[in-house]
Amino acid sequence: MNPPPAGTFGRAIRLAILAALTTFAPPVLAEEPIQERIEAQRGVIESTEKQRIAARESLAALQKRMAFLEEKTRELDAERKDLESRQQTLDQREAELREGLAQRRAELEHRLQAAYPLTRGSVLQALLGDGDALQTDRDLHYLRALIRPVEQALQALEAQRAQLAENRQAIAKTDRELGEAGKRLDRHYQDVGSNLTEQQRLLASLGETLDEQQQTLKNLLDRKRRLDREVAAAQKAAEAAAKAEAERRRAEREQAEKQAKQDRSPPPKESPPPKAAPSAQVRDDGSIPIAGRIERRFGETLPQGRLRNEGIIFHVAAASTVRAIDAGHVAFAGTLKGWGQLVMLRHDGDFLSLYAHCRSLDVAKGDRVARGDRLCTSGIIDADQEGLYVEVRRGNRPIDPDRWPAWRKVVGD
Repeated sequence: MNPPPAGTFGRAIRLAILAALTTFAPPVLAEEPIQERIEAQRGVIESTEKQRIAARESLAALQKRMAFLEEKTRELDAERKDLESRQQTLDQREAELREGLAQRRAELEHRLQAAYPLTRGSVLQALLGDGDALQTDRDLHYLRALIRPVEQALQALEAQRAQLAENRQAIAKTDRELGEAGKRLDRHYQDVGSNLTEQQRLLASLGETLDEQQQTLKNLLDRKRRLDREVAAAQKAAEAAAKAEAERRRAEREQAEKQAKQDRSPPPKESPPPKAAPSAQVRDDGSIPIAGRIERRFGETLPQGRLRNEGIIFHVAAASTVRAIDAGHVAFAGTLKGWGQLVMLRHDGDFLSLYAHCRSLDVAKGDRVARGDRLCTSGIIDADQEGLYVEVRRGNRPIDPDRWPAWRKVVGD
């Protein structure tokens, strides 16, 4: 038996690692590089943090404005109370003036009645009569002295009542102005209150969004740690498998050399590798991998937001036949969290094809299949969508299926 070519041991390790990751990796390995997703999520969190800071600043400004309006409202209420007090004082003063005027009028009437006998009739008679002029003058002087204080008091009261009317008009004007200012203040207060409520709602929503984004980041970091552990375990297992394979080859080689010396005959020729199973005779009519229409293509944004679709989603009838895109062998066939029932084929050129969310499986791990062979039946992708999810990888990285010649051959654009 010929010795293995140079680099066989390292290549065996790489192939073993790829096989281990392909067989046991959870759905996160089907996504874009985990570190890129972590950095992108950190950017999203930073953007949300900035929005929340801006919302807090806006909320603080609104709260400050609300406090100012509340202070102005208190001042306006105080002015209204003062105005009401002044109005009550004017009412009381006006009542006193009315009473004073009534008293002065009564006094004037009393004095006029008392002065009437002095005139011995009317004042005109006293002035034009032929009586004693000196006595008449004395009577008129006494009459004026009797009436003048009452007249002066009446004039003073009338002046006060006029001033009281002016004050009442001024108070009425101030009351109207305070009423209009109160209405404007109430409208402004309502506007600021509405904005304040909306800003509080926005801040609460941003807080919830930030919590969700931070949880997503935590999940991504947990996935990365789990992936690192799986890669390390796969590396260790691959090294052990490669070492065992090298020991087996060495033992076979030594045994062959020993047998050759004993038989003194040339070492037996290596038997030719088994021929691959012939390709199935199928028509390239779109029934590979399934007869249906494409619902979402590679790279389209998913409904959840920023993530993009990394495979092809077919919308098909339930339990439709799923066929192999190209010849290969089954690397995995079973249930995998996040994928449902999954079939994974390894093809030439380091290509992998995955068929997820199957209803039933028709192949098992290790089977060799040809292009067009039946693999499984389609199942449910979402809660209300029947179909099939197909993903193509080069190595362990999802790629656009159009980059795979086998896909273009049977599916086309």
